[in-house]
Amino acid sequence: MPLLDEHAVDYLAAYNKGKRARHYNHIATTVYEARAIGPLSHDFEHAIIEGLKGFDMARTMKREFSGCLRNCLNEVRKEAAVGNLKDYVLSTVDLTACEAVIKCVYNHLARPGKLDTKKQSHVATTKILHWLFPDLFLIVDSNVACAFRIHFGVTGYSPENYIVCLRKAQNEICLYGPEQFRKLEPGTPEARIFDKIAFAVGSGATANI
Repeated sequence: MPLLDEHAVDYLAAYNKGKRARHYNHIATTVYEARAIGPLSHDFEHAIIEGLKGFDMARTMKREFSGCLRNCLNEVRKEAAVGNLKDYVLSTVDLTACEAVIKCVYNHLARPGKLDTKKQSHVATTKILHWLFPDLFLIVDSNVACAFRIHFGVTGYSPENYIVCLRKAQNEICLYGPEQFRKLEPGTPEARIFDKIAFAVGSGATANI
């Protein structure tokens, strides 16, 4: 069952009319603008943290989170192929060629002892990936995960399932038409447009459309 259909523009509008949408859109724009200093630079880490807080992660971010994030990103920076991700967009990226580096970066962030000393940090990981490379990576929070479960049968968080989500989103965008898809919200990264639509679907905001 496709997620993108003739109602995509209405789904996007439903997200943007949401109670906290103005706040989320402002935070996202601020982080995207901060990326001009370089997504893998140490100076961008503060913007990532502010983006996480703005996207409702503050309550799960422990006191040592900043140091944990720096340690994780230092590991990410050592991966030679990670710099190439800045050149890719979701609709056209060769996910087979990039799968290994994506899983590697995901694991640097998500595994216990990384961002959190005891538990896995999957949702935070997808948000960090998005802030680093917003044209490529989806944020998969509980609402977006619900949409992927309903429409594509993807259940649970893992690096493998994240790749599946990227593939499903890419296929949906290609079937819809990448140019037509980008016109839904010009200037917004492809992955963010898809996130907004999936969030609206998964949260039930589209029930009356």
